[in-house]
Amino acid sequence: MSKTRRQQKQDERSIGLMNDILTGHTQVYFYERPKRKAQANRIGGATGSEGKTDVLTERYMRLLRLLLPGILATFSSVEDPRNPKKITHSLPVVILYGIIIFLSHTTSRRAANREIGGSRIAEIMQGLLPEFVSTPHADTLARLLKGIDENILESRYEELIKGFVKSDKFREMNPGRILVAADGTQKFSRRYCWDKRALSSNAGDPEKERYYAYALESVIIMNNGMVLPLLTEPLENGERLDGNGKQDCETKAFQRLAARIMKILGKGSVTIVLDGLYATGPMMSICKNYGWDFMITLKRECLKSVWEDHEGLQRIEAKNVQNAQWGDRKQIYRWSNGIEYIYGKNHKKLLLNVVTCIETWNEANPRKSGISTEKSTEYAWLSSSKINADNVFMLCTKIARNRWRIENHFLVLKHQGYSYTHCFSLNWGAIKGFHSLAKFAGFINTFVAYSEIMVDAVVAEGINGIIKKVWGSIRSRGLPDCVNETAVVFFEDYRARPKIRYRDFKLKPAA
Repeated sequence: MSKTRRQQKQDERSIGLMNDILTGHTQVYFYERPKRKAQANRIGGATGSEGKTDVLTERYMRLLRLLLPGILATFSSVEDPRNPKKITHSLPVVILYGIIIFLSHTTSRRAANREIGGSRIAEIMQGLLPEFVSTPHADTLARLLKGIDENILESRYEELIKGFVKSDKFREMNPGRILVAADGTQKFSRRYCWDKRALSSNAGDPEKERYYAYALESVIIMNNGMVLPLLTEPLENGERLDGNGKQDCETKAFQRLAARIMKILGKGSVTIVLDGLYATGPMMSICKNYGWDFMITLKRECLKSVWEDHEGLQRIEAKNVQNAQWGDRKQIYRWSNGIEYIYGKNHKKLLLNVVTCIETWNEANPRKSGISTEKSTEYAWLSSSKINADNVFMLCTKIARNRWRIENHFLVLKHQGYSYTHCFSLNWGAIKGFHSLAKFAGFINTFVAYSEIMVDAVVAEGINGIIKKVWGSIRSRGLPDCVNETAVVFFEDYRARPKIRYRDFKLKPAA
């Protein structure tokens, strides 16, 4: 058998293993290695900390070795734009290096050269890819991302997330409709226009004018608390400037993003939560055309006619009120169904449902001798579902307020290791490439954090703390001996035995 054919068969096996792991069709037996004797107590040293870190590293790396080869095998068909005579590192090696930059929470290309190139992380790459020769330079990765198709990495991530969402395992963990949140956020900005596709603000004012990269992100919010990155729609000018010279904007990007989400998740299977920017007729019509349920934040200054109708109906429909107790907070819900809203030149009509929630609670003020102060706030949403006393709490508190999870997701991306706002490159295609590599890393780290063998450690120290411990240990001491032992993996015919008990990748169920 030729070397090419042998590598092709290995790639097929790796992809099959990855898909079976994600869908729950593979049974993985995890055998605990006999523990070493605890380190003796001594002044200035933590008892057993090194051994605990080795256990975490062992578990993290064994899960990583089950997922990463399949992901890398999907890049075997990508055309390498570099000169074959001048290539030292193959395309999968460079892509692996890029994913490890974000898996290990490395903050920049310079930090990658310092912390990865000069460390023992090369042992991981050598174990994952047989063609590994040496650790690439971060500039090699940047040049590769400039040359390849700027959408190829995003398309490979779409295939990964689509395979997971369509699996029986996903449906088992997340039955019913799929909760999706979408919102825009800025990546970074400059005082000069580094690319014609960059957006601008305060045009014409040399003191305030800024150019920035902006993206519309979407995430899947699962019942067990997992927040997985879904699709990214970049906002960019150039060909997308309309006839009036207006820039690309978040609402235009949502039309493109919604069409892409529909291809992956389908019609009628999504509940989407959005902020007040999307409380417009065209945006709600898009959701209705795809058969999606929605909960959209409604601000006081938006849709004044809808607010007037809602307040008028409240005087008539006094029974549409419900009191609820949510923890230490008191809630008063009021709603109105079937409000007619007309928009656009063609006078299109929508029937909307509006719900408001006044929430009150007591908050202690430590600066005033702990004296508690009563506080109150009001929320309002537009709903595609008809509201009643049975579903109002679920729609508002369990669904609509989950929109904040995407804000927490942005917090993680920007300030907890993924360097979302750092400029890894000024080339537009490379910006997209680095962004997609970060999504692969975010998906893997989230998936590993919710696996059953890691969840206890994550609860105790947090996923960010676990990643710092594991990768810090690998950089300084290399892989523990137990990681190099052969993992025992058994495949079973899941059609003949549908209830497979497996351990490593049994995800934490919903609370």
